[in-house]
Amino acid sequence: MEVIDLIKRFNLTINIKYFTILPLRKSQAPLRTQEVHIRRAGIDIGSRSIELTIMDGETCEVTERFQAETSIDLASQLRNIQDSYRWDVLVSTGYGRHLSQNILGGETVTEIRAYATSAHHFYSEIELVIDLGGQDTKALLLDPCAGQLLKFEMNDKCSAGTGKFFEMMAATMGLSLDELVAAARRGEKLFEINSTCTVFAESEVISLLTTGASVEDIARAIHESLLSKLVSLLSKVMKADAPSVLFVGGGAKNSTLVALLAEAVCKKIIVPEYPEFFGAYGAALLAKNTL
Repeated sequence: MEVIDLIKRFNLTINIKYFTILPLRKSQAPLRTQEVHIRRAGIDIGSRSIELTIMDGETCEVTERFQAETSIDLASQLRNIQDSYRWDVLVSTGYGRHLSQNILGGETVTEIRAYATSAHHFYSEIELVIDLGGQDTKALLLDPCAGQLLKFEMNDKCSAGTGKFFEMMAATMGLSLDELVAAARRGEKLFEINSTCTVFAESEVISLLTTGASVEDIARAIHESLLSKLVSLLSKVMKADAPSVLFVGGGAKNSTLVALLAEAVCKKIIVPEYPEFFGAYGAALLAKNTL
């Protein structure tokens, strides 16, 4: 009922001079319906690490990231993640995706599909993608128009072609991974490590150390050894006219390897800000299809 109607109904007289109708205070204002966005989560469970990302369901903006080394007790680790983060829909990928589905719920996708999805979403013009992870290496060829996966190759037979190779060689030489990368940058290409097996490659490195070869040159040879495997894998999906390669996975953080790869394939190498999260990104992007 309006104020004037009340005055007339009860025959009230008021002095308009001293009568003021105040606007509603903020706390009294009518409630507005707030737009609620779905929180989409993607988790990539690898042999070396776990990456979890949460995205805004409407904008696909990344709102949270979490990373940890993969625990021996993976089930307990996943339950801790469940207690610490909130999401509305989740998709799991990686080697531990099925255990993740059992504990966290949601759907699963292969790593290949997850990487293809995230690569096309963030770099729609990209045709070539290479992922260097701790356990395997993948090379993908995408259709840049639709983001469709046209072809892929994968190396998961031996750690000599994966990121684990660097960790083992650094330990053999008594270096941290960062020290190995820095030493390789200063080294020269004087000899090769020919072995395709990590165990035998370790023997070659020890032999080189005992002969007086410099740490820098050995570190360079270690990088060249893995580089040859990356180039070989890429060559199986390579398009000659593709101008660039998207390099993702934890191995993409190795700046020396990135520079050597660019020189070897004569293409621009694109490394995103968080290359190790691209599996989780792809899973989160695919979560919209499960709503």
